[in-house]
Amino acid sequence: MKRKTFLLILIWSIILTGCTTNNKEESKQVVETNGMLSYTIDGELTTEKPTKEDGYIVNKIICDNGSDLMWDNDNWEVELTEIKSKDRCIVDFTKDISTPGYRITATSNNTSSLDSLSKATTENGTVIIYSTSTIKNVSGCNGKIEGNKVIVSNVTENQTCNITMELTLADAIKASYPPQPGRTSFSSIDNGTPKLYTGSDDQGTTYYFSGDGNSMNNWVSFAGKLWRIIRINGNGSVRLLYAGSGGEDGYIGSAAYNTSYKHPAYAGWKYTVGGSSSADRGNENKSTAYSTVETWYNGLSSTNKNYIDTGAIYCNDRNLASGSSYSTSATFYYAAFGRLADNKAPTFNCSNTSDRFTTFGLMSADEVAFAGGKYYTNSPKAYYYLNASGGSSIGDSFWWTMSPSGSDGSAVLLAVFGSGAPGRLFAYYVVNSGVVRPVVSLKSNVLVTGGSGTGSDPYTLTL
Repeated sequence: MKRKTFLLILIWSIILTGCTTNNKEESKQVVETNGMLSYTIDGELTTEKPTKEDGYIVNKIICDNGSDLMWDNDNWEVELTEIKSKDRCIVDFTKDISTPGYRITATSNNTSSLDSLSKATTENGTVIIYSTSTIKNVSGCNGKIEGNKVIVSNVTENQTCNITMELTLADAIKASYPPQPGRTSFSSIDNGTPKLYTGSDDQGTTYYFSGDGNSMNNWVSFAGKLWRIIRINGNGSVRLLYAGSGGEDGYIGSAAYNTSYKHPAYAGWKYTVGGSSSADRGNENKSTAYSTVETWYNGLSSTNKNYIDTGAIYCNDRNLASGSSYSTSATFYYAAFGRLADNKAPTFNCSNTSDRFTTFGLMSADEVAFAGGKYYTNSPKAYYYLNASGGSSIGDSFWWTMSPSGSDGSAVLLAVFGSGAPGRLFAYYVVNSGVVRPVVSLKSNVLVTGGSGTGSDPYTLTL
């Protein structure tokens, strides 16, 4: 319940009592202790207002002099439409929601955007339900849409307003999967009930999927192909993993990550062959995988490109693991390997700005861990492994992540197996031939036009 427009108790107190205090809570007490509000429970007078925790809701409000009040049963607040001086109002509480009264309830395809799902008012009063999303339609009540609110006037009976919103893709995701606190342990795979978890990245709050991909409704149709939703990025865009037709063709081609490999720099998404970690972070050259995705991206129509958020960050983290020292010949490890193989502590953050890329990328190994995977452990129920029929999305091949693992004089990258070791995160020399699965992010204002997010009924979209 996001937006609230509360009764300005102070103003009511000034009009009714001449009180000039600027403290809202003090004003509220003045109103109540002066007897301007009275309470009944199922019609019986009481000296104390019940709490929400007692299981009550407000059934109706009756005012002697025609003041128009609303009571927000969800947020347990009073709201004001119109007040009359020297008025006296009775607020009637009940536990019986079937009791006749003057109550408006609301249902919606995006209830989290509404300020309340239940409000009571005076006879012939007005109820206003506010939304943070664009309202398309309201039915089932005599409400009318004005901007981002539904106004129900002349209330004389209980009514239910069915409010349909324009849903962005991010809205639809959160409506289907109310966000949960972030995962706290990554020492084992996650193949439990699918959930949407909360985390943070370099752009803000992110929401990521984890759990059994067989029952996870995170499928999207875009650019004529199917995709799996990885997460809602911190900037509000929605990150997708390429899944082809939904069979074993969940990739755009086979390629080495880089055809050159005898230097740590070749683990770079883009790179310069230098003699230090910082020098390797230049953008002189493109990796083979980068060029493969770039060619695919350039082949998209201008219409499809318009859906893509070019400000989302894709991380090619070339920080060193704790205790490692950069070398062009001796073995050392990058930070992602240290986080995932040793410490089991993934991150969405990309601390070195030279490792941040935009427009398109690959899934990071950290995102694989957040999604339920674990280094060198099979994860056959992870969504990034599964196709729409419950098998491998790439057959028996493997696909590249964007996360460097280390070097022993030859660059090594983290990758994910197909059916040979289902969903297993492992390390491999960049010169080996795997498959490439693009990752793009759709703009935050992309709207859902249909679908339920399943493999057979994916979300469909429009701008």
